[in-house]
Amino acid sequence: MTKVRWALFPIALWVVTRLSLLLAGYLSMSISGEMHVNWASAALKPYPALDALCRWDCGWYEKIATFGYREVVELNVWPGLPLLARGLGAGSGMSIGMALLVISNLAGLGAYLVLYRLFTRIDGEAAARWALVLFAAFPFAFFHAAGYPETLMILASAGAVSLAMSGRHLLAGLVLGLGLLVRHLTVLAGGALLAAQIRERGWRGLFRSPSVLGLFVPGLVAALYMLFIWKRWGDPFAFLKARDMWSPTARWSIFGVLKVAHVWPHVVAQAPFALIPTIGTVMLLGNGRYAELASAVIPLMVMIWVIGTFGLGRYAASCWPAYLPLGRWLERRPGWQAPVIVVLALAQGCFFYMFSHHYEIQ
Repeated sequence: MTKVRWALFPIALWVVTRLSLLLAGYLSMSISGEMHVNWASAALKPYPALDALCRWDCGWYEKIATFGYREVVELNVWPGLPLLARGLGAGSGMSIGMALLVISNLAGLGAYLVLYRLFTRIDGEAAARWALVLFAAFPFAFFHAAGYPETLMILASAGAVSLAMSGRHLLAGLVLGLGLLVRHLTVLAGGALLAAQIRERGWRGLFRSPSVLGLFVPGLVAALYMLFIWKRWGDPFAFLKARDMWSPTARWSIFGVLKVAHVWPHVVAQAPFALIPTIGTVMLLGNGRYAELASAVIPLMVMIWVIGTFGLGRYAASCWPAYLPLGRWLERRPGWQAPVIVVLALAQGCFFYMFSHHYEIQ
């Protein structure tokens, strides 16, 4: 029992957050359920608490898991989550929509456990607890319970970083590669794998060990998807064309969003909250023990502000390394703890309501 006692806190936090979101979803859909959602999962409609968690991209994943890839535009959705949902649905008899939610939430539990273990290893148990609470209370953390690949991406990237910091570099590369098949942005955490090898052997010793091959494993795994695309469409880079065919808002910078603030004010409202993990990212700099975490999050943080602002809140919720220095800061300020968590949780409820009613929160 002593060996697993550490897991009680992240498990309890996962249970509390999931029950809270299910209750919020049920109330949201029951009180004001009049909606016109093109991609709502028909199988989830009888269950308001679950129905609220499948919006926007959840429909893409459900469609691809059900019918496979039929159009080039769908190649922008990487295959990991649809394949897992299809397999779980076929093996259990549950609907694809339900399978998406089960996979996302189980991956969320795994992510909580891995993050808590990793954060404790770096900064101690108290800081790890507050870091995980901040991560769970962040206003867009409800995406970690929705039918999205975010938790799989977080689990894979955090697992890969943890393995790399333990010297298991080849396995770290494989785990990161599997995460890449779920969501291509996972590859941005690859800098942490390089940082871990440099810490271990230095620049001069980097290429003197077979462990360096771990840095190339994610690319080899991604090549499997590219091989599939080449065989089906004759172009291994067709997924890049699919990205261009996606909504132009997917490539907006913060300046592009601000130009149309009168149209999407709720999108602009994401920016102040996204500053929280941005500050956390800055706090990682200048401290040697955070080298791997900084290398994992800085590329993603830069990218979401430059070309991903339309989904800024969702992406900022995936910048998990940034929450450790924030948790360490909050741990030392007891008077701030309750107010900060309450404000963030209330904001999460507001954005979750908008997401469940198909506002431009995606």
